[in-house]
Amino acid sequence: MVSQRPQQLAPEQKQQLNLSATDTIRLHAQGLYFSWGKHPALKKVSLDLQAGEMFGLLGPNGAGKTTLISLIAGLIAPDQGELSVLGYSTRRSAHLARKNLGFVFQSVSLDRFMTVEENLLFAAGLQGLNKAQTEANLAHLYTIFPIHQWLKRTVGSLSGGQKRLVDIARAMVHQPGVLILDEPTTALDVPSKNSVWETLKTLQAIDGLTIFVATHLMDEASTCDRVGFLNQGELNWLGTPAQALDELPDQSVSSVRTVTLADWFVWKMNGGARKPC
Repeated sequence: MVSQRPQQLAPEQKQQLNLSATDTIRLHAQGLYFSWGKHPALKKVSLDLQAGEMFGLLGPNGAGKTTLISLIAGLIAPDQGELSVLGYSTRRSAHLARKNLGFVFQSVSLDRFMTVEENLLFAAGLQGLNKAQTEANLAHLYTIFPIHQWLKRTVGSLSGGQKRLVDIARAMVHQPGVLILDEPTTALDVPSKNSVWETLKTLQAIDGLTIFVATHLMDEASTCDRVGFLNQGELNWLGTPAQALDELPDQSVSSVRTVTLADWFVWKMNGGARKPC
């Protein structure tokens, strides 16, 4: 079975980010609650992501970002709340929900002793793709990812940036509608980070892919369509990077330099609240 391809947003839809348009919702979370024993990790988290949207999840260490990703991945089940992917409930239709998800975790999920091509073919087999589907999907990926020249090389011989690109291609081999990434550029140098983000932007533009990325790098988050701020298990802010910067009080940053999303993040960590209307 080939996963349903997402509908790409029209420019005006993407600009407005009209989340009332339920026919374009690709990931829906409502009232997610999860605790590790007596310690709440997520508290009533709600979120809708549209087709073709790139969403950046921000938050300090221990905020609950990885727990939320684990819930979406189906690695753990929420104590309360509902979660669906392309309309498939992760409780009632878990197999179909997972078929429409691609995951890139902090650690590369590749066999270092296998070649790049073998890793991709293995991933396609795990997704149940037949030979024709595999060949078609890989041919498409090779037009986006600069990995064709590495196919016969073992993963262990690649650089960190090359491994990450192959890992993202692995996550996309079954053409999911939603791609989840947990700090995908950790420990990469600047050229490798740029290559990863250029590839993600290409996937978003060409395939209408919905991308959910957890990151602590504010320059990366600034390129997202929307960002969310998760702190102590609560998703207490959602908006565009421009809206985030607009919230900063005039006196919070020196006028001698440009205000950045990092300034807003620090301000939120120090208890910053929305400007009064």
